Amino acid sequence: MRHRSPGQRRCTYVVLLRRENLSDDLTELASYLSDLSISDFEIVTVDLSDPASMEENRRVLRWLGRYVTARPQYLDPIRAAIDLAACDKVIVADAQVRYSDEGIDRLCTLLDLHEVVEPQDYFDPLPWWGGIETGRKLLHRGIGPLPERRSTFGFRKRAVSGLRNRDSGVGPNDSVRRLAAQGAEVFSAFDIFVRRIPTALDKWLRDRTRDADEDLAAPAKAALFFALLPIALVLDLLGGMRLASSYLGAVAFIAIALAFRGRIGAAQFFPVRACLFAPLWLFERSLSVYWMMLRKLTGGAEERRVPMVVRPRGQGAANGNETTASTR
Repeated sequence: MRHRSPGQRRCTYVVLLRRENLSDDLTELASYLSDLSISDFEIVTVDLSDPASMEENRRVLRWLGRYVTARPQYLDPIRAAIDLAACDKVIVADAQVRYSDEGIDRLCTLLDLHEVVEPQDYFDPLPWWGGIETGRKLLHRGIGPLPERRSTFGFRKRAVSGLRNRDSGVGPNDSVRRLAAQGAEVFSAFDIFVRRIPTALDKWLRDRTRDADEDLAAPAKAALFFALLPIALVLDLLGGMRLASSYLGAVAFIAIALAFRGRIGAAQFFPVRACLFAPLWLFERSLSVYWMMLRKLTGGAEERRVPMVVRPRGQGAANGNETTASTR
């Protein structure tokens, strides 16, 4: 099929690839990106994988569009998308995200009306650790719009390119919140549902402290997670296990009620059992916050966050499909 020129394509689709295991299969991702390419999307793959995986990633994915390697792992996805995308409309997505034809068409249409559009992702299949993350999603849906970090979003380059150098005080992995803090108009498309394949259990466990660190950027969240377990301990000391159990039961009841509220209008994508995971997410995040603080106090391994510099178009490697992002 004959493709349009980049300026005539509907949208640039920037996929963030974090492949840490050589046994992970690229075939399904390549097939998905191939379908998008045929549908007149410009494909840009930003490879944030382990160096041992990059050669195979490049060999498989460079034929599907522009392939970019990035080191160290944490590249600012907004800056990369602005620098690398040829289209004004840009969709940024993790490698586990799978848009339906209807979902991606609706997102592109909404980008005509809004500067930033954030759809709702959901896990399919749903292992137990995916259930805990789904409980988080339902809790946030029950509380209100624009409250949480998701795995995909779209934006217009011309609308946000002037914002990218501002320091918002929001964590670097929470791109939409950062754009909102910088003044961008964000539309939460709660009725566009995008399938997301859950990460492996070992990666989910490794990400607990990083995600907890991100949540501390919100004062209300930080206060909740720091206070949740100590209050239970104080109540146990003052009034015994019965009083502490009543407190924890009340917290669990409120969390489940909010999750059921968040499930309204989304029952097709979130099973009833997912609501029961909402209290587990609260307690998991409280433990993770303290574990993260302990690691910092004891000098444990901490992810280094440094600004990335993406080479301008035309200054990539000898292969026209490959560009290298580096730091100094």
